[in-house]
Amino acid sequence: MKKCLALLLGLSLCLPAISTTTYAKSNDIRVNVEGESVEFDQPPIILDGRTLVPIRAVCEKIGATIKWDVGTRTTTVSKGNKTLSLQIDSQQMQVSGGSPVQLDVPPQIYNGRTLLPIRAVVENLGYEVTWDAAKQILSIEQEGAIIVDGLENTQAYGVDNWAQISSVHQFPYKGDGLAYAYADNNQLKITTPGKTLTLEVKYPILGDVISDDDGNFYVVWGKENDTQNAAIETVFITKYSPEGQELKTTGFVGKSTPWRDADSAKTKVPFAHGNSVSVIADGILVNYHSKRRYDGHQSDNVIAVKISDMSPYLLPNDTYSGHSFNQSLIYSKKSSGFLFASHGDAYARGFRVNNSSGKYGDDSEILFHFYLEANANYDMYIVNTTFAQLGGLAETSKGVALVGASAKSISEQAKSEKQNLFVQIFDPQAGQVSESMFTGGEVRSGALSTDINDSNNSPLEKVTDYGVHWLTNYNDTDVIAPQVVSADDRIVILWSTDEDTFYMVLSENGTVITPATSLGGLPLNSFERPVYYDGAVYWVAVKNGRLKTMSIRP
Repeated sequence: MKKCLALLLGLSLCLPAISTTTYAKSNDIRVNVEGESVEFDQPPIILDGRTLVPIRAVCEKIGATIKWDVGTRTTTVSKGNKTLSLQIDSQQMQVSGGSPVQLDVPPQIYNGRTLLPIRAVVENLGYEVTWDAAKQILSIEQEGAIIVDGLENTQAYGVDNWAQISSVHQFPYKGDGLAYAYADNNQLKITTPGKTLTLEVKYPILGDVISDDDGNFYVVWGKENDTQNAAIETVFITKYSPEGQELKTTGFVGKSTPWRDADSAKTKVPFAHGNSVSVIADGILVNYHSKRRYDGHQSDNVIAVKISDMSPYLLPNDTYSGHSFNQSLIYSKKSSGFLFASHGDAYARGFRVNNSSGKYGDDSEILFHFYLEANANYDMYIVNTTFAQLGGLAETSKGVALVGASAKSISEQAKSEKQNLFVQIFDPQAGQVSESMFTGGEVRSGALSTDINDSNNSPLEKVTDYGVHWLTNYNDTDVIAPQVVSADDRIVILWSTDEDTFYMVLSENGTVITPATSLGGLPLNSFERPVYYDGAVYWVAVKNGRLKTMSIRP
């Protein structure tokens, strides 16, 4: 198949040979560039067993330019410092700074269009070409995958009650773009746009990595304590200089909050059955994560330090959620405080959002409820099933967007419904949850049990959610592990299903700008916030031991 790919102001892809010299339109072939489907001004043409696809859209996707010289009948394709020249009917391609490349298929003109050999062109511009015959998809992706056999895949491949700690942590580095870090063979490797550092793994569990505006790195570590001595520190934040020199480490025993400091509630196993996210703002680093406690229960936990001297910092508000399966954290400029979102199955049962400045309180913080039947009788199989997944928080000029996936009903019907994508946009400065704090959307009502210990068939309690914008309407598949990031006052959402990966772009008030768009199966980093930089959304994904940087321009 490798010798049968060609492209024409377009692209030619070899199919089984046929004897006819006539041509027909083919709408079955899909071409993806870096996971984005390419649209053409005409469908592909099958000619003598070859599929010809217009090339200009492909070159635009990879940022290349095309020039045509009528006199010499030569096409020039340029990207960065690389220029390729291909002459009609010549099987030699001239490459700037290199030797000519022998082509399997010479360029040719058909119906006023110039056909170029795709594999030779894109591979010489630093891209790879793969052909999925079963799905009829031609994929063009950048080269440069790093082989790291020990890393787990970063994409979630099914609906799960619990989030996970990704094998690769990603974060913005100063104003330079995407950085990422991972642990491998007792080494912590941190890659920024300008350098790669290799540090010694200080503690066995890696929870998160982040950097400040000066380029210092902060690593959130953990270790399990097999004893029942709750005075032993199990969670740590280490500060490193931009050159990788260790500056200071601060340890924590993991109180759930300042108000829940009983030894039984402290951290026995950090980052268990949930996520770990960090934000730096106003000179404070806050890390929000899940944990297993000494009493055997699971909940969330918040630790914070002043980055100037790494001294512990005490947040003014109670951020606790029991059985917190996923956590999201942002700094809200509107409310001038850290904003926490938690996915709880009992305390509270729903997506709970609160502000470190103390704007909300207790159950009034639930923005989106999960159904629970009566007579749960503390059956964890029943209680842990929430029919929902947390995507995260992102702030716009209209408010804060809470993104998630859920069954649409708050009733027995939730048990049989697929989980669909939604967003709620709310005012983070509201004094309590009410309809007036949301922008647009619809009301979602139902009833649920509020007692996970109920064994008396107690009456269900009526609940109402406001401002819900349903973004998908799947009946045969679930949204899996949605993610969200702010992008120039737009909301970009990534997610997967059983068969594909997708993205969607919303306006600041939740209006769909770009509907659900296939990424062509491009793998995601399901439990890490994507990074928006210079007009593009970036993330790092690992699939089958190959680590690659991905991006889209929404």
